[in-house]
Formats: sequence, structure tokens, C-alpha cells
Amino acid sequence: MAVITPSACVDAIAAVIATVPNSGQVHKFRRVMRDEVSVKARLWDPVNSRMCGWMISPAAANTAITERNPGHAGIGVKGGGNNFTTFQFTIEGYFTLDDANGSEATWRDLVWAVADEFNAYGALNISGVSHQLPCDVEQFGFVMLAGWGLLHYARIGIGFRGRTRPNP
Repeated sequence: MAVITPSACVDAIAAVIATVPNSGQVHKFRRVMRDEVSVKARLWDPVNSRMCGWMISPAAANTAITERNPGHAGIGVKGGGNNFTTFQFTIEGYFTLDDANGSEATWRDLVWAVADEFNAYGALNISGVSHQLPCDVEQFGFVMLAGWGLLHYARIGIGFRGRTRPNP
């Protein structure tokens, strides 16, 4: 029986974001940006000539919640297991701020397009997944990066539940 892993979840999340038109760069982990050069290297979207990028990381709270059910081998004996774990992830998005051209409306629609793309699936094709939580836009606003520039920012949350130990 297949088991769910955080890496498989992140790979699937990145693949879905990449299918959304004009989604920009997608990183499978949170990238460090300490200056203008690193911000532009990680977020510049050459196709649309703007900053647009996404970073996927474990959620800050309730990262991995495990439910243990009957079915283990016994006391003091390793084996079996009927564990289901919900892995939760944060998808952070960044976008060029251009008030004169209504960038907030463009960003709002792109953020919703990403969240809605996840919600279009009953569950992504992730080995071991038994249930996909709804994808929610948790935060929408602005962020100052590396003391360099103000950008649009959004935080999206999603989770996947599945067996984390094979059940004999």
C-alpha cells in the first residue's frame, strides 16, 4: 500500500501552480532573499516582464497532524500501523506592485486562479493521498522584501491526508 510523503505533496503542488497561466516562477521551498539581486533572481517572470513567483513550504502551524488508529503490532513491538497524517502546506506568492495599472486586481485574480485550480480536483494524483483539504487564500496584502521593494503578497493554505505507514 502506498504511503503519502511531504515531498510527493510538494511536487504535486508545484506542478499544479505551473499549469496556471501567467503564474511565474515556482519554488518547491521557501527561498532566502536578502537583496534586490536575489529577489529578482527568484521572482522575475521573464515571460511577462514582472515579478511573479511562488514558494511552497510546510505550514507554520499544524504542519503534520497524525491520527493513530488500532492496527499496530503490539506494545513494545514495532510494526504495522494504521496511521493517517495530514500534511499542511503554505504557498506564498509575490507579484509586482503597479498601482497605476491596477496590479491588485490582476494579482487578486491570479491568486484566486491558483487556489481554485487546486479546488477543481477531488484530490491530486499523489501516491498515498486519501483526502485533499480545501485550498484557502489565508492572507492577501503587501510585503517589503529585502528592504528593497514593496510587492503584492498572498498566502494560500492546502493540506493532504493519507496513510504514513504501510498497514500489513
